[in-house]
Amino acid sequence: MEPKPKISHPSFLSKFIPNPKERKNVIFYLALSSCLTAAGILLIFAYREVLMGMNEESYKDFLKQFGSAARIIYFVVLSIFPIFLLMKWKGLKGVKWKDIEIKRIVQFVGKLLRKWHVPLALLATAGVVLHGILAIIRDFHWNFTNITGILSSIALFFLVTMGFKRFKRKDRAWHLKLAITFTVFFMIHASF
Repeated sequence: MEPKPKISHPSFLSKFIPNPKERKNVIFYLALSSCLTAAGILLIFAYREVLMGMNEESYKDFLKQFGSAARIIYFVVLSIFPIFLLMKWKGLKGVKWKDIEIKRIVQFVGKLLRKWHVPLALLATAGVVLHGILAIIRDFHWNFTNITGILSSIALFFLVTMGFKRFKRKDRAWHLKLAITFTVFFMIHASF
């Protein structure tokens, strides 16, 4: 009697991410960012009385640290778009700085950004979730800053969702459009 062949059931992410190695990386960083978010939420609620006892200025500084760290990481994540545009530019081929071909540097940076785009985006998203929770649990007001924060969070949710469709190029450029929308909202949010 022959052994029955193993039937593998495709995972949820295999519909979006065909490359098994990329899929494992995304699963790892999705799990890591989820764990960081869960740990942050537990710590926020475990130390809620301490947080509520902080003076308003110290609390705002504390909550802004999560937003500032996420903003810096998002700038690195967003830099993939101009780098990839630069890589497509035909005029880059002959550009040199001293004896170094700029195209090789741009290709190296592009490869690095391609590798870290999703992991950094997911980790920064964890920071945004914690920033949002901290903003909501204490003295929340419907003001311009909070409304733009909510709008940027909504755009971020759809951006991450379309990011999964981007692996198979089935997002119809929505990932880029939402990235621009998110950037505009979060820059307005961070500036006021």
